[in-house]
Amino acid sequence: MQPYISLGRPLTSLMIGLAVFASAFIEAGSGIGSHALPVFLGFSVAFLFGIAGNAINDYFDYENDKVNHPERMLPSGRLKPEQALRFSIFFFSLSFLLALFLSYLIGYAVLLIVVIAMVCQLGYELKWKHEKIIGNVIIGTQTALAFIFGGIIVGNVMATGVIAAAVFLSIVGREIVKDIEDVEGDRGRTTLPMRIGVMNAGIGAAVLIILAVLVSPLPYYPLHIFGWEYLIVVSIADVLFIGSLPMIFKNARKARYLLKFAMLIAIFSFLIGSIFRV
Repeated sequence: MQPYISLGRPLTSLMIGLAVFASAFIEAGSGIGSHALPVFLGFSVAFLFGIAGNAINDYFDYENDKVNHPERMLPSGRLKPEQALRFSIFFFSLSFLLALFLSYLIGYAVLLIVVIAMVCQLGYELKWKHEKIIGNVIIGTQTALAFIFGGIIVGNVMATGVIAAAVFLSIVGREIVKDIEDVEGDRGRTTLPMRIGVMNAGIGAAVLIILAVLVSPLPYYPLHIFGWEYLIVVSIADVLFIGSLPMIFKNARKARYLLKFAMLIAIFSFLIGSIFRV
């Protein structure tokens, strides 16, 4: 069981589910109770999709991970590639079936989002993974879709649109950092570090992260959606984002982990903002 848990990377998948829940809560506020079943289903769809996506990613990354991440389940020999593929298909199927039921309850826009996300995931794995400049944009788009997905569940996407923009910028920045970390094993792929060099790619990642930090206060001012409580918590996330910038050029692996933690704090700030709305 442990190898399959590691394959699905539940913490990363949980972040996707929390993004859906947070965005639904942001839009619905205290009225979220009236959307309890759709929100729970939306969270489950996103969480299961994340598990399936992580598994299919490891399946297609098997050869590269022998160099970049030899500790992972497939290159270490604890799981076979065909086991990872079956695991991924199973969880993709569960996610799609739940999305189908959710679309029956609240409309087919949610099913359309899930289908788009699946097409993006498969397109990334089969074609654009080796064109990782495009692939990074796809990953950022998929994550931003999670926030829009949550807004659609409760029938409003005004606030989540701004948040989706910040999420897109930070995710694309983090993916570039990941490419810097993996540059030794990414031969044969068109990554930004290999195209323009590690230093220039690091600068590009830093610019995107800074833009995400600049977008983050907008729900407080000038949009006046959230109160000062949101601003305090999101400022903690912003400090972590800014703190990761020097690490990009010194230790990309540590920078990537710090960025992931900062994103968790940012999601928490959105929840706080929803509780203390203006």
